[in-house]
Amino acid sequence: MNISIQSNIDDVIRSMNSIARKQIPFAASQAINDTTLDAQKALKVQASAKLDRPTKSTVNSFRVKRSNKRHLVGEVFILPWAYDYLKYQIEGGTRTASGKGTGVPVNARLNKFGNIPGRRKGLVKKKNQFIATIKGISGVWERSGRRGRALKLVTAFEKSVEYKARFPFQKIVAGVVKNRFNKHMHKRLRSALESAR
Repeated sequence: MNISIQSNIDDVIRSMNSIARKQIPFAASQAINDTTLDAQKALKVQASAKLDRPTKSTVNSFRVKRSNKRHLVGEVFILPWAYDYLKYQIEGGTRTASGKGTGVPVNARLNKFGNIPGRRKGLVKKKNQFIATIKGISGVWERSGRRGRALKLVTAFEKSVEYKARFPFQKIVAGVVKNRFNKHMHKRLRSALESAR
């Protein structure tokens, strides 16, 4: 999500003297960067509150792209690998299984974040586990018992999963911009004008 103040800054520039005008881009850039960092912090706090036991890597996936005085635009974004699954928490919708790596835990041991331990390294954890479709059920199966004839479903693969939007990314960022940018702008401009004297 971009944070741009160019449309609002033109009127401010016209109302100031030449010395103040020269300080506007620098102050505005700093104020944008202050605001994007506030938004990043707010997203981390809200992710921990609104998502179900998010991992540390998920909470830290919110990043910022800094503004400069020649380009008065800051950006708050989610790293692509995290957005692949967070988009369903943000927008809702149907997630369709894309292959063997997609599954819903069934009888699986979960870590404190509600995830399958070591899932990023693959779902098959033991030599007696394998991926297959048995009696119409796709998932990770485990052989046990004499000659490995007994089978247990470890992780089932659903064809699709429905999600409801629960993490208002845009609303969180917009709220921070509304509440914090003007304060940062006044502070940064005052500091810039004092240093220019």
